[in-house]
Amino acid sequence: MGQPTVSALRRARHTLAFLSLGGVLALTVAAPAQAATGPADGRRVLGAGQHVDAVYPVVEDGGLHIRTLTDKGEAEPKELALHIPDTKTSHITLPEEYGFLGKPGSDAWLTSQTQDMSVVWPGWSFEGIGSGVLKGTVSIELDGFSYAGEGDAPTFAVTQPGGFGNKKVSQLLVPGSAFTNVSGEVGSHTHANWLFTEQGTYDIDLSVHATLSSGKAVEDSTTVRFIVGPVPDTQKPPVEQKVTHYADSADALLLTPSKVDAEYFVGQTINLTAASTRTDEQSQFRWHVKKKGESSFTPDPEQKAAVFSAKPDRVLDGTQVYAELLDAGKVVQTSEPITLHVRAHKPTTRLTVTADRSAYEDGDTAHLTSTQDPKTADEHYHWYLKRQGQDAYEWIEESRLADQDVSLTPELDGAQVVARLFDADHAVLAESSPVTLAVGARPSETTVSVEQDATTYTAGDKAVFTARVANADPDATVVWSVRKSGENPFTEVAGAKGLTLEHTLPADWDGAQLRATVTQGGPEVVAEGGVPALKVSAQAAGPAKSQEEKGSSSAAALWWSLSGAAVVAVLAVGTLLIRRRTRPEDVASESDERV
Repeated sequence: MGQPTVSALRRARHTLAFLSLGGVLALTVAAPAQAATGPADGRRVLGAGQHVDAVYPVVEDGGLHIRTLTDKGEAEPKELALHIPDTKTSHITLPEEYGFLGKPGSDAWLTSQTQDMSVVWPGWSFEGIGSGVLKGTVSIELDGFSYAGEGDAPTFAVTQPGGFGNKKVSQLLVPGSAFTNVSGEVGSHTHANWLFTEQGTYDIDLSVHATLSSGKAVEDSTTVRFIVGPVPDTQKPPVEQKVTHYADSADALLLTPSKVDAEYFVGQTINLTAASTRTDEQSQFRWHVKKKGESSFTPDPEQKAAVFSAKPDRVLDGTQVYAELLDAGKVVQTSEPITLHVRAHKPTTRLTVTADRSAYEDGDTAHLTSTQDPKTADEHYHWYLKRQGQDAYEWIEESRLADQDVSLTPELDGAQVVARLFDADHAVLAESSPVTLAVGARPSETTVSVEQDATTYTAGDKAVFTARVANADPDATVVWSVRKSGENPFTEVAGAKGLTLEHTLPADWDGAQLRATVTQGGPEVVAEGGVPALKVSAQAAGPAKSQEEKGSSSAAALWWSLSGAAVVAVLAVGTLLIRRRTRPEDVASESDERV
Protein backbone atom coordinates (compact mmCIF):
# COMPACT_ATOMS: atom_id res chain seq x y z
CA MET A 1 0.00 0.00 0.00
CA GLY A 2 2.90 2.42 0.83
CA GLN A 3 4.57 2.41 -2.57
CA PRO A 4 1.60 3.59 -4.63
CA THR A 5 1.25 6.48 -2.17
CA VAL A 6 4.85 7.55 -2.83
CA SER A 7 4.21 7.46 -6.58
CA ALA A 8 1.06 9.49 -6.09
CA LEU A 9 2.98 12.15 -4.16
CA ARG A 10 5.53 12.37 -6.94
CA ARG A 11 2.78 12.82 -9.52
CA ALA A 12 1.25 15.53 -7.33
CA ARG A 13 4.54 17.43 -7.25
CA HIS A 14 4.73 17.32 -11.06
CA THR A 15 1.14 18.55 -11.27
CA LEU A 16 1.90 21.55 -9.04
CA ALA A 17 4.74 22.51 -11.34
CA PHE A 18 2.28 22.94 -14.19
CA LEU A 19 -0.02 25.23 -12.19
CA SER A 20 2.26 28.27 -12.39
CA LEU A 21 2.36 30.55 -15.43
CA GLY A 22 5.89 29.39 -16.01
CA GLY A 23 4.95 25.82 -15.42
CA VAL A 24 6.64 24.43 -18.49
CA LEU A 25 9.86 26.28 -17.80
CA ALA A 26 9.67 25.48 -14.10
CA LEU A 27 9.28 21.81 -14.87
CA THR A 28 12.21 21.88 -17.26
CA VAL A 29 14.47 23.51 -14.72
CA ALA A 30 13.29 21.31 -11.88
CA ALA A 31 13.64 18.06 -13.81
CA PRO A 32 17.17 17.18 -12.67
CA ALA A 33 16.24 17.56 -9.01
CA GLN A 34 12.90 15.79 -9.44
CA ALA A 35 14.15 13.12 -11.88
CA ALA A 36 12.53 9.72 -11.47
CA THR A 37 15.31 7.31 -10.58
CA GLY A 38 13.41 4.51 -8.86
CA PRO A 39 12.20 1.42 -10.76
CA ALA A 40 8.59 2.29 -9.91
CA ASP A 41 8.72 5.98 -10.81
CA GLY A 42 6.24 6.84 -13.53
CA ARG A 43 4.65 3.40 -13.25
CA ARG A 44 1.67 1.92 -11.49
CA VAL A 45 2.83 -0.82 -9.12
CA LEU A 46 0.72 -3.99 -9.14
CA GLY A 47 1.08 -6.36 -6.21
CA ALA A 48 -0.80 -7.76 -3.21
CA GLY A 49 -2.91 -10.30 -5.07
CA GLN A 50 -3.64 -8.12 -8.08
CA HIS A 51 -4.35 -10.05 -11.27
CA VAL A 52 -2.61 -8.93 -14.44
CA ASP A 53 -2.22 -10.39 -17.91
CA ALA A 54 1.28 -9.08 -18.51
CA VAL A 55 1.13 -9.95 -22.21
CA TYR A 56 -2.22 -9.19 -23.82
CA PRO A 57 -1.85 -8.85 -27.60
CA VAL A 58 -4.51 -7.19 -29.73
CA VAL A 59 -4.82 -6.71 -33.49
CA GLU A 60 -5.45 -3.12 -34.56
CA ASP A 61 -5.13 -1.44 -37.96
CA GLY A 62 -3.75 -4.62 -39.50
CA GLY A 63 -0.95 -4.95 -36.97
CA LEU A 64 -0.23 -6.74 -33.70
CA HIS A 65 0.18 -4.67 -30.55
CA ILE A 66 1.08 -5.91 -27.06
CA ARG A 67 -0.89 -4.46 -24.19
CA THR A 68 -1.16 -5.40 -20.53
CA LEU A 69 -4.59 -6.15 -19.09
CA THR A 70 -5.25 -5.10 -15.49
CA ASP A 71 -8.37 -4.98 -13.38
CA LYS A 72 -8.74 -1.37 -14.56
CA GLY A 73 -8.48 -2.24 -18.25
CA GLU A 74 -5.74 -2.20 -20.86
CA ALA A 75 -2.44 -0.42 -20.26
CA GLU A 76 0.94 -0.11 -21.90
CA PRO A 77 3.50 -2.46 -20.31
CA LYS A 78 5.88 0.47 -19.77
CA GLU A 79 3.28 2.07 -17.49
CA LEU A 80 3.37 -0.79 -14.98
CA ALA A 81 5.66 -2.59 -12.56
CA LEU A 82 4.76 -6.06 -11.25
CA HIS A 83 5.74 -6.41 -7.61
CA ILE A 84 6.80 -9.57 -5.77
CA PRO A 85 7.60 -8.43 -2.22
CA ASP A 86 9.52 -10.59 0.24
CA THR A 87 6.72 -12.43 2.09
CA LYS A 88 6.31 -15.70 3.94
CA THR A 89 4.90 -17.34 0.83
CA SER A 90 6.96 -15.65 -1.88
CA HIS A 91 10.39 -16.17 -0.26
CA ILE A 92 11.30 -19.84 -0.66
CA THR A 93 14.32 -22.10 -0.89
CA LEU A 94 14.98 -23.39 -4.38
CA PRO A 95 13.73 -27.01 -4.68
CA GLU A 96 15.85 -29.83 -6.08
CA GLU A 97 13.65 -29.89 -9.19
CA TYR A 98 14.89 -26.39 -10.01
CA GLY A 99 18.55 -27.33 -10.14
CA PHE A 100 18.59 -26.01 -13.71
CA LEU A 101 18.03 -22.51 -12.27
CA GLY A 102 20.46 -22.43 -9.38
CA LYS A 103 21.79 -24.25 -6.34
CA PRO A 104 19.03 -26.18 -4.56
CA GLY A 105 18.43 -24.71 -1.13
CA SER A 106 19.39 -21.20 -2.16
CA ASP A 107 16.99 -18.28 -1.81
CA ALA A 108 14.35 -17.69 -4.46
CA TRP A 109 11.21 -15.63 -4.84
CA LEU A 110 7.99 -16.96 -6.29
CA THR A 111 4.65 -15.83 -7.59
CA SER A 112 2.73 -19.04 -8.09
CA GLN A 113 0.29 -20.30 -10.67
CA THR A 114 -2.54 -19.85 -8.21
CA GLN A 115 -3.30 -16.49 -6.70
CA ASP A 116 -1.16 -15.49 -3.70
CA MET A 117 -2.74 -12.45 -2.07
CA SER A 118 0.67 -11.15 -0.94
CA VAL A 119 2.16 -10.74 -4.43
CA VAL A 120 1.17 -9.89 -7.98
CA TRP A 121 -0.57 -12.66 -9.94
CA PRO A 122 0.76 -12.45 -13.52
CA GLY A 123 -0.19 -14.40 -16.59
CA TRP A 124 -0.75 -13.92 -20.30
CA SER A 125 -3.89 -13.91 -22.37
CA PHE A 126 -4.84 -14.24 -26.04
CA GLU A 127 -8.46 -13.33 -25.35
CA GLY A 128 -8.10 -9.85 -26.85
CA ILE A 129 -7.96 -11.18 -30.42
CA GLY A 130 -11.25 -11.64 -32.24
CA SER A 131 -12.61 -14.63 -34.10
CA GLY A 132 -11.23 -15.29 -37.55
CA VAL A 133 -8.54 -12.61 -37.29
CA LEU A 134 -5.62 -15.05 -37.14
CA LYS A 135 -4.56 -18.34 -38.64
CA GLY A 136 -2.95 -20.71 -36.22
CA THR A 137 -1.65 -20.12 -32.75
CA VAL A 138 -0.04 -17.15 -31.01
CA SER A 139 3.51 -17.49 -29.70
CA ILE A 140 5.52 -15.59 -27.08
CA GLU A 141 9.30 -15.50 -27.48
CA LEU A 142 11.75 -14.72 -24.66
CA ASP A 143 14.30 -12.33 -26.19
CA GLY A 144 16.43 -11.58 -23.11
CA PHE A 145 16.34 -9.61 -19.88
CA SER A 146 18.02 -6.79 -17.97
CA TYR A 147 18.64 -6.57 -14.24
CA ALA A 148 19.29 -3.95 -11.56
CA GLY A 149 20.07 -4.89 -7.98
CA GLU A 150 22.65 -6.37 -5.67
CA GLY A 151 22.32 -9.99 -6.77
CA ASP A 152 25.32 -11.90 -8.10
CA ALA A 153 23.50 -14.39 -10.33
CA PRO A 154 20.09 -13.03 -11.33
CA THR A 155 17.92 -15.22 -13.49
CA PHE A 156 14.36 -16.49 -13.56
CA ALA A 157 12.10 -19.24 -14.82
CA VAL A 158 8.47 -19.54 -15.88
CA THR A 159 7.21 -23.06 -15.23
CA GLN A 160 4.15 -25.24 -14.80
CA PRO A 161 3.62 -28.66 -13.26
CA GLY A 162 4.16 -31.46 -15.77
CA GLY A 163 4.81 -35.13 -16.28
CA PHE A 164 2.43 -38.05 -15.88
CA GLY A 165 1.89 -37.31 -12.20
CA ASN A 166 1.68 -33.54 -12.78
CA LYS A 167 4.23 -33.03 -9.99
CA LYS A 168 7.36 -32.52 -12.04
CA VAL A 169 8.62 -29.16 -13.27
CA SER A 170 7.84 -28.31 -16.87
CA GLN A 171 9.95 -25.42 -18.13
CA LEU A 172 8.21 -22.81 -20.28
CA LEU A 173 10.52 -19.78 -20.41
CA VAL A 174 14.05 -20.00 -19.03
CA PRO A 175 16.91 -17.74 -20.21
CA GLY A 176 19.69 -19.64 -21.96
CA SER A 177 17.72 -22.89 -22.15
CA ALA A 178 15.92 -24.73 -24.92
CA PHE A 179 12.70 -23.28 -23.49
CA THR A 180 12.34 -19.75 -24.84
CA ASN A 181 8.96 -19.97 -26.56
CA VAL A 182 5.39 -20.69 -25.51
CA SER A 183 2.32 -20.74 -27.71
CA GLY A 184 -1.41 -20.95 -27.32
CA GLU A 185 -4.66 -20.58 -29.16
CA VAL A 186 -6.68 -17.43 -29.52
CA GLY A 187 -9.00 -17.27 -26.53
CA SER A 188 -6.56 -18.92 -24.13
CA HIS A 189 -5.64 -17.50 -20.74
CA THR A 190 -2.58 -18.83 -18.93
CA HIS A 191 -1.01 -18.61 -15.49
CA ALA A 192 2.28 -20.16 -14.42
CA ASN A 193 4.91 -20.18 -11.68
CA TRP A 194 7.42 -17.30 -11.93
CA LEU A 195 10.64 -17.81 -9.93
CA PHE A 196 13.46 -15.31 -9.46
CA THR A 197 16.85 -16.09 -7.94
CA GLU A 198 17.71 -12.58 -6.70
CA GLN A 199 15.89 -9.55 -5.39
CA GLY A 200 15.98 -6.56 -7.69
CA THR A 201 14.43 -5.23 -10.88
CA TYR A 202 13.99 -7.47 -13.91
CA ASP A 203 13.09 -6.08 -17.32
CA ILE A 204 12.00 -9.11 -19.35
CA ASP A 205 12.04 -8.66 -23.12
CA LEU A 206 9.29 -10.54 -24.93
CA SER A 207 7.96 -10.64 -28.48
CA VAL A 208 4.66 -11.99 -29.76
CA HIS A 209 4.28 -13.60 -33.18
CA ALA A 210 1.14 -14.52 -35.11
CA THR A 211 -0.25 -14.84 -38.64
CA LEU A 212 -3.26 -12.90 -39.86
CA SER A 213 -6.03 -14.75 -41.68
CA SER A 214 -4.68 -13.15 -44.87
CA GLY A 215 -1.39 -14.98 -44.36
CA LYS A 216 0.55 -11.87 -43.31
CA ALA A 217 2.98 -12.46 -40.44
CA VAL A 218 2.69 -9.91 -37.63
CA GLU A 219 4.68 -9.35 -34.45
CA ASP A 220 5.35 -6.88 -31.68
CA SER A 221 7.81 -6.69 -28.80
CA THR A 222 7.65 -5.28 -25.30
CA THR A 223 9.40 -5.24 -21.93
CA VAL A 224 7.67 -6.38 -18.75
CA ARG A 225 9.13 -5.08 -15.47
CA PHE A 226 9.16 -7.16 -12.28
CA ILE A 227 10.36 -5.74 -8.97
CA VAL A 228 11.36 -8.52 -6.58
CA GLY A 229 11.73 -7.56 -2.92
CA PRO A 230 11.44 -4.00 -1.57
CA VAL A 231 10.80 -1.21 -4.06
CA PRO A 232 13.83 1.09 -3.85
CA ASP A 233 13.45 4.87 -4.08
CA THR A 234 16.55 5.06 -6.25
CA GLN A 235 18.26 2.45 -8.38
CA LYS A 236 20.49 2.38 -11.43
CA PRO A 237 18.76 1.40 -14.67
CA PRO A 238 18.63 -2.34 -15.37
CA VAL A 239 21.60 -3.66 -17.34
CA GLU A 240 21.20 -6.21 -20.12
CA GLN A 241 22.34 -9.63 -18.93
CA LYS A 242 24.60 -11.82 -20.99
CA VAL A 243 22.91 -15.20 -21.18
CA THR A 244 24.96 -18.31 -21.91
CA HIS A 245 23.25 -20.87 -24.10
CA TYR A 246 22.82 -24.20 -22.36
CA ALA A 247 24.81 -26.06 -25.02
CA ASP A 248 27.80 -23.69 -25.00
CA SER A 249 29.49 -25.57 -22.17
CA ALA A 250 28.67 -29.04 -23.47
CA ASP A 251 31.27 -31.23 -25.14
CA ALA A 252 28.64 -33.54 -26.63
CA LEU A 253 25.47 -33.36 -28.67
CA LEU A 254 22.59 -32.77 -26.25
CA LEU A 255 18.96 -33.79 -26.73
CA THR A 256 16.25 -31.85 -24.90
CA PRO A 257 12.62 -33.06 -24.92
CA SER A 258 9.85 -30.48 -25.03
CA LYS A 259 8.10 -32.18 -22.11
CA VAL A 260 9.72 -33.01 -18.80
CA ASP A 261 11.41 -36.43 -18.84
CA ALA A 262 10.04 -36.98 -22.38
CA GLU A 263 6.61 -37.82 -20.93
CA TYR A 264 3.87 -37.13 -23.47
CA PHE A 265 0.13 -37.58 -23.55
CA VAL A 266 -1.77 -38.58 -26.67
CA GLY A 267 -2.68 -35.40 -28.54
CA GLN A 268 0.50 -33.50 -27.78
CA THR A 269 3.54 -33.18 -30.06
CA ILE A 270 6.91 -34.80 -29.41
CA ASN A 271 9.76 -32.37 -30.02
CA LEU A 272 13.38 -33.33 -29.30
CA THR A 273 15.93 -30.55 -29.83
CA ALA A 274 19.56 -31.35 -30.65
CA ALA A 275 22.22 -28.76 -29.78
CA SER A 276 25.95 -28.45 -29.14
CA THR A 277 28.76 -25.95 -29.53
CA ARG A 278 29.17 -27.21 -33.10
CA THR A 279 25.61 -26.73 -34.33
CA ASP A 280 24.23 -23.77 -36.27
CA GLU A 281 21.23 -23.01 -38.46
CA GLN A 282 22.74 -24.90 -41.40
CA SER A 283 23.57 -28.05 -39.46
CA GLN A 284 22.33 -31.38 -40.80
CA PHE A 285 21.25 -34.25 -38.59
CA ARG A 286 20.43 -37.92 -38.84
CA TRP A 287 17.94 -39.34 -36.34
CA HIS A 288 17.74 -43.00 -35.32
CA VAL A 289 14.73 -44.71 -33.76
CA LYS A 290 14.29 -48.03 -31.95
CA LYS A 291 10.80 -48.97 -30.85
CA LYS A 292 10.12 -51.14 -27.85
CA GLY A 293 10.85 -54.77 -28.71
CA GLU A 294 13.11 -53.96 -31.65
CA SER A 295 16.72 -55.12 -31.54
CA SER A 296 18.39 -52.27 -33.40
CA PHE A 297 18.04 -48.60 -34.31
CA THR A 298 16.74 -47.55 -37.72
CA PRO A 299 17.42 -44.18 -39.39
CA ASP A 300 14.34 -42.02 -39.92
CA PRO A 301 14.75 -40.47 -43.39
CA GLU A 302 12.04 -37.87 -42.73
CA GLN A 303 13.87 -36.30 -39.79
CA LYS A 304 16.84 -34.15 -40.85
CA ALA A 305 16.53 -30.92 -38.84
CA ALA A 306 17.71 -30.01 -35.35
CA VAL A 307 14.25 -30.83 -33.98
CA PHE A 308 12.82 -34.34 -34.15
CA SER A 309 9.03 -34.07 -34.27
CA ALA A 310 6.31 -36.73 -34.10
CA LYS A 311 2.83 -37.34 -32.77
CA PRO A 312 2.85 -39.32 -29.51
CA ASP A 313 0.84 -42.38 -30.51
CA ARG A 314 0.95 -45.20 -28.00
CA VAL A 315 3.11 -47.31 -30.31
CA LEU A 316 5.98 -44.91 -29.50
CA ASP A 317 5.87 -45.61 -25.76
CA GLY A 318 9.30 -46.95 -24.82
CA THR A 319 10.86 -45.86 -28.11
CA GLN A 320 14.49 -44.75 -27.97
CA VAL A 321 15.78 -41.92 -30.15
CA TYR A 322 19.26 -40.51 -30.71
CA ALA A 323 20.75 -37.98 -33.13
CA GLU A 324 23.93 -37.64 -35.15
CA LEU A 325 25.39 -34.28 -36.20
CA LEU A 326 26.72 -34.38 -39.75
CA ASP A 327 29.43 -32.35 -41.44
CA ALA A 328 29.83 -32.91 -45.17
CA GLY A 329 27.93 -36.16 -44.74
CA LYS A 330 30.22 -37.44 -41.98
CA VAL A 331 29.19 -37.99 -38.37
CA VAL A 332 30.99 -35.55 -36.07
CA GLN A 333 28.89 -35.91 -32.89
CA THR A 334 26.44 -38.48 -31.54
CA SER A 335 23.97 -37.91 -28.73
CA GLU A 336 22.94 -40.26 -25.98
CA PRO A 337 19.52 -41.85 -26.64
CA ILE A 338 16.34 -40.53 -25.08
CA THR A 339 13.45 -42.83 -24.17
CA LEU A 340 9.97 -41.60 -25.05
CA HIS A 341 7.03 -42.24 -22.74
CA VAL A 342 3.47 -42.01 -24.06
CA ARG A 343 0.19 -42.41 -22.23
CA ALA A 344 -3.42 -41.42 -22.71
CA HIS A 345 -5.61 -39.61 -20.22
CA LYS A 346 -8.55 -41.54 -18.93
CA PRO A 347 -11.60 -39.84 -20.52
CA THR A 348 -12.93 -37.04 -18.35
CA THR A 349 -16.33 -37.00 -20.04
CA ARG A 350 -18.35 -38.76 -22.70
CA LEU A 351 -18.24 -36.83 -25.97
CA THR A 352 -21.14 -37.45 -28.37
CA VAL A 353 -21.49 -36.09 -31.91
CA THR A 354 -24.80 -35.80 -33.74
CA ALA A 355 -25.47 -34.74 -37.34
CA ASP A 356 -28.36 -32.50 -38.33
CA ARG A 357 -29.48 -35.00 -41.00
CA SER A 358 -29.09 -38.68 -41.77
CA ALA A 359 -28.35 -38.16 -45.48
CA TYR A 360 -27.19 -35.30 -47.68
CA GLU A 361 -26.92 -34.25 -51.32
CA ASP A 362 -23.93 -32.92 -53.19
CA GLY A 363 -23.39 -29.28 -52.18
CA ASP A 364 -25.08 -29.58 -48.79
CA THR A 365 -23.40 -28.56 -45.55
CA ALA A 366 -23.48 -31.02 -42.69
CA HIS A 367 -23.79 -29.40 -39.27
CA LEU A 368 -22.25 -31.55 -36.54
CA THR A 369 -22.76 -30.88 -32.84
CA SER A 370 -20.82 -32.30 -29.90
CA THR A 371 -21.99 -32.56 -26.31
CA GLN A 372 -20.22 -33.45 -23.07
CA ASP A 373 -21.72 -35.70 -20.41
CA PRO A 374 -20.93 -34.72 -17.74
CA LYS A 375 -20.15 -31.14 -18.64
CA THR A 376 -16.55 -30.11 -17.90
CA ALA A 377 -14.67 -26.82 -17.81
CA ASP A 378 -12.63 -27.82 -20.86
CA GLU A 379 -13.74 -26.21 -24.13
CA HIS A 380 -10.85 -26.89 -26.50
CA TYR A 381 -12.02 -28.97 -29.47
CA HIS A 382 -10.67 -30.23 -32.77
CA TRP A 383 -12.43 -32.23 -35.49
CA TYR A 384 -11.00 -34.94 -37.75
CA LEU A 385 -12.21 -36.49 -41.00
CA LYS A 386 -11.34 -39.75 -42.77
CA ARG A 387 -12.57 -40.57 -46.26
CA GLN A 388 -13.63 -44.15 -46.99
CA GLY A 389 -10.56 -46.21 -47.75
CA GLN A 390 -8.10 -43.86 -46.08
CA ASP A 391 -6.01 -45.27 -43.24
CA ALA A 392 -5.85 -42.18 -41.04
CA TYR A 393 -7.98 -39.30 -39.88
CA GLU A 394 -6.89 -35.77 -40.77
CA TRP A 395 -7.49 -32.57 -38.86
CA ILE A 396 -10.18 -30.30 -40.31
CA GLU A 397 -8.38 -26.98 -40.56
CA GLU A 398 -9.54 -24.18 -38.26
CA SER A 399 -11.80 -26.54 -36.30
CA ARG A 400 -11.80 -25.69 -32.61
CA LEU A 401 -15.43 -25.27 -31.56
CA ALA A 402 -17.96 -27.64 -30.07
CA ASP A 403 -19.82 -27.53 -33.42
CA GLN A 404 -18.45 -28.08 -36.92
CA ASP A 405 -19.75 -27.58 -40.46
CA VAL A 406 -18.56 -29.79 -43.32
CA SER A 407 -19.14 -28.84 -46.97
CA LEU A 408 -20.12 -32.02 -48.79
CA THR A 409 -19.13 -33.46 -52.14
CA PRO A 410 -19.75 -36.95 -53.56
CA GLU A 411 -16.20 -37.91 -52.58
CA LEU A 412 -17.20 -37.58 -48.92
CA ASP A 413 -19.86 -40.27 -49.15
CA GLY A 414 -18.95 -42.77 -46.44
CA ALA A 415 -16.47 -40.40 -44.80
CA GLN A 416 -16.27 -40.48 -41.01
CA VAL A 417 -15.85 -37.56 -38.61
CA VAL A 418 -14.81 -37.54 -34.95
CA ALA A 419 -14.50 -34.75 -32.40
CA ARG A 420 -11.86 -34.60 -29.68
CA LEU A 421 -11.75 -32.61 -26.47
CA PHE A 422 -8.36 -31.37 -25.25
CA ASP A 423 -6.96 -29.84 -22.10
CA ALA A 424 -4.92 -26.63 -22.09
CA ASP A 425 -1.72 -28.59 -22.70
CA HIS A 426 -3.24 -30.19 -25.80
CA ALA A 427 -3.68 -33.66 -24.35
CA VAL A 428 -6.78 -35.56 -25.48
CA LEU A 429 -9.42 -35.80 -22.77
CA ALA A 430 -12.21 -37.46 -24.77
CA GLU A 431 -13.07 -38.59 -28.29
CA SER A 432 -16.48 -39.11 -29.83
CA SER A 433 -17.56 -42.16 -31.75
CA PRO A 434 -17.35 -41.50 -35.50
CA VAL A 435 -20.28 -40.14 -37.48
CA THR A 436 -20.56 -41.53 -41.02
CA LEU A 437 -21.66 -39.12 -43.75
CA ALA A 438 -24.06 -40.30 -46.48
CA VAL A 439 -23.90 -38.12 -49.59
CA GLY A 440 -26.08 -38.74 -52.66
CA ALA A 441 -28.26 -41.66 -53.75
CA ARG A 442 -26.74 -45.06 -53.04
CA PRO A 443 -27.23 -47.73 -55.71
CA SER A 444 -26.87 -51.37 -54.85
CA GLU A 445 -23.29 -51.68 -53.67
CA THR A 446 -21.00 -53.72 -51.49
CA THR A 447 -21.55 -53.20 -47.78
CA VAL A 448 -20.00 -54.60 -44.62
CA SER A 449 -21.13 -54.54 -41.02
CA VAL A 450 -19.44 -56.01 -37.97
CA GLU A 451 -21.02 -58.05 -35.21
CA GLN A 452 -19.31 -58.55 -31.86
CA ASP A 453 -19.84 -61.38 -29.40
CA ALA A 454 -20.26 -58.98 -26.47
CA THR A 455 -20.92 -55.29 -25.94
CA THR A 456 -18.34 -54.87 -23.17
CA TYR A 457 -15.07 -56.63 -22.42
CA THR A 458 -12.40 -56.90 -19.77
CA ALA A 459 -8.76 -56.52 -20.73
CA GLY A 460 -7.42 -59.99 -21.50
CA ASP A 461 -10.72 -61.30 -22.88
CA LYS A 462 -10.67 -63.09 -26.24
CA ALA A 463 -13.24 -61.29 -28.37
CA VAL A 464 -14.82 -62.54 -31.60
CA PHE A 465 -15.85 -60.13 -34.35
CA THR A 466 -17.69 -61.21 -37.50
CA ALA A 467 -17.89 -59.25 -40.75
CA ARG A 468 -21.21 -59.47 -42.64
CA VAL A 469 -20.49 -58.63 -46.28
CA ALA A 470 -23.23 -58.08 -48.89
CA ASN A 471 -23.04 -57.71 -52.68
CA ALA A 472 -19.35 -58.60 -52.85
CA ASP A 473 -17.46 -60.58 -55.47
CA PRO A 474 -16.41 -64.13 -54.56
CA ASP A 475 -12.76 -63.03 -54.44
CA ALA A 476 -13.42 -60.21 -51.97
CA THR A 477 -10.95 -59.87 -49.10
CA VAL A 478 -11.64 -58.56 -45.61
CA VAL A 479 -8.79 -56.96 -43.65
CA TRP A 480 -9.04 -55.89 -40.00
CA SER A 481 -7.40 -52.80 -38.49
CA VAL A 482 -7.69 -50.74 -35.32
CA ARG A 483 -7.28 -47.10 -34.34
CA LYS A 484 -6.74 -46.30 -30.69
CA SER A 485 -8.75 -43.48 -29.14
CA GLY A 486 -7.26 -40.03 -29.66
CA GLU A 487 -4.93 -41.15 -32.45
CA ASN A 488 -5.25 -40.68 -36.21
CA PRO A 489 -3.86 -43.77 -38.00
CA PHE A 490 -5.36 -47.24 -38.30
CA THR A 491 -2.95 -50.15 -37.83
CA GLU A 492 -3.59 -53.56 -39.34
CA VAL A 493 -4.18 -56.31 -36.80
CA ALA A 494 -1.35 -58.75 -37.45
CA GLY A 495 -2.53 -61.74 -39.49
CA ALA A 496 -6.16 -60.64 -39.32
CA LYS A 497 -7.84 -61.38 -42.65
CA GLY A 498 -11.16 -63.03 -43.36
CA LEU A 499 -14.70 -62.75 -42.13
CA THR A 500 -13.86 -63.50 -38.50
CA LEU A 501 -11.42 -61.84 -36.12
CA GLU A 502 -10.52 -63.49 -32.82
CA HIS A 503 -8.30 -61.29 -30.70
CA THR A 504 -7.22 -60.96 -27.07
CA LEU A 505 -8.08 -57.39 -26.13
CA PRO A 506 -5.51 -55.15 -24.41
CA ALA A 507 -6.59 -52.42 -22.01
CA ASP A 508 -5.56 -49.64 -24.39
CA TRP A 509 -8.19 -50.79 -26.88
CA ASP A 510 -10.82 -49.16 -24.70
CA GLY A 511 -12.48 -46.56 -26.93
CA ALA A 512 -10.64 -47.87 -29.99
CA GLN A 513 -12.30 -47.98 -33.41
CA LEU A 514 -12.21 -51.43 -35.01
CA ARG A 515 -12.49 -51.51 -38.80
CA ALA A 516 -13.13 -54.17 -41.43
CA THR A 517 -12.28 -53.14 -45.01
CA VAL A 518 -13.35 -54.98 -48.16
CA THR A 519 -11.31 -55.09 -51.36
CA GLN A 520 -12.12 -56.95 -54.59
CA GLY A 521 -9.04 -58.03 -56.48
CA GLY A 522 -7.26 -54.70 -56.11
CA PRO A 523 -6.08 -52.13 -53.57
CA GLU A 524 -9.23 -50.00 -53.72
CA VAL A 525 -11.46 -50.28 -50.67
CA VAL A 526 -15.04 -50.87 -51.82
CA ALA A 527 -16.62 -50.97 -48.36
CA GLU A 528 -15.74 -50.57 -44.73
CA GLY A 529 -17.53 -51.02 -41.46
CA GLY A 530 -16.74 -51.82 -37.90
CA VAL A 531 -17.22 -51.09 -34.23
CA PRO A 532 -17.15 -47.31 -33.59
CA ALA A 533 -15.77 -47.55 -30.06
CA LEU A 534 -14.87 -50.70 -28.16
CA LYS A 535 -15.62 -50.88 -24.45
CA VAL A 536 -12.73 -52.56 -22.65
CA SER A 537 -12.42 -52.18 -18.89
CA ALA A 538 -9.24 -52.76 -16.94
CA GLN A 539 -8.71 -56.11 -15.28
CA ALA A 540 -10.45 -56.33 -11.94
CA ALA A 541 -7.37 -57.59 -10.15
CA GLY A 542 -4.01 -55.91 -10.31
CA PRO A 543 -1.76 -53.40 -8.60
CA ALA A 544 -3.34 -50.21 -7.37
CA LYS A 545 -2.71 -47.10 -9.37
CA SER A 546 0.35 -45.29 -8.11
CA GLN A 547 -0.06 -41.95 -6.41
CA GLU A 548 2.11 -40.38 -9.11
CA GLU A 549 -0.45 -41.23 -11.78
CA LYS A 550 -3.40 -39.76 -9.93
CA GLY A 551 -2.73 -36.27 -11.31
CA SER A 552 -5.54 -34.34 -12.91
CA SER A 553 -5.46 -32.96 -16.44
CA SER A 554 -6.54 -29.55 -15.21
CA ALA A 555 -5.07 -29.21 -11.69
CA ALA A 556 -2.15 -30.44 -9.65
CA ALA A 557 -0.12 -29.95 -6.49
CA LEU A 558 3.45 -28.68 -6.58
CA TRP A 559 5.54 -29.65 -3.54
CA TRP A 560 8.25 -27.47 -2.15
CA SER A 561 10.89 -28.22 0.51
CA LEU A 562 11.30 -25.20 2.75
CA SER A 563 14.75 -24.31 4.14
CA GLY A 564 15.79 -27.93 4.56
CA ALA A 565 13.23 -28.49 7.29
CA ALA A 566 10.97 -31.51 7.32
CA VAL A 567 8.05 -29.31 6.46
CA VAL A 568 6.36 -29.63 3.10
CA ALA A 569 4.18 -26.83 1.84
CA VAL A 570 1.62 -27.48 -0.81
CA LEU A 571 1.05 -24.86 -3.41
CA ALA A 572 -2.17 -25.78 -5.15
CA VAL A 573 -1.69 -25.21 -8.81
CA GLY A 574 -4.68 -23.72 -10.53
CA THR A 575 -6.38 -24.65 -13.69
CA LEU A 576 -4.83 -23.65 -16.97
CA LEU A 577 -7.88 -23.10 -19.09
CA ILE A 578 -8.43 -22.43 -22.70
CA ARG A 579 -11.69 -20.57 -22.65
CA ARG A 580 -14.14 -21.05 -25.43
CA ARG A 581 -16.29 -18.06 -26.19
CA THR A 582 -20.00 -18.79 -26.20
CA ARG A 583 -20.63 -16.83 -29.40
CA PRO A 584 -19.15 -18.05 -32.69
CA GLU A 585 -17.82 -14.56 -33.49
CA ASP A 586 -15.77 -14.61 -30.28
CA VAL A 587 -13.86 -17.78 -31.10
CA ALA A 588 -10.81 -17.83 -33.33
CA SER A 589 -9.43 -20.60 -35.47
CA GLU A 590 -6.18 -22.51 -35.56
CA SER A 591 -4.43 -23.22 -38.82
CA ASP A 592 -1.21 -25.02 -38.08
CA GLU A 593 -1.65 -28.75 -37.58
CA ARG A 594 -0.47 -29.02 -33.99
CA VAL A 595 -3.24 -31.43 -33.22
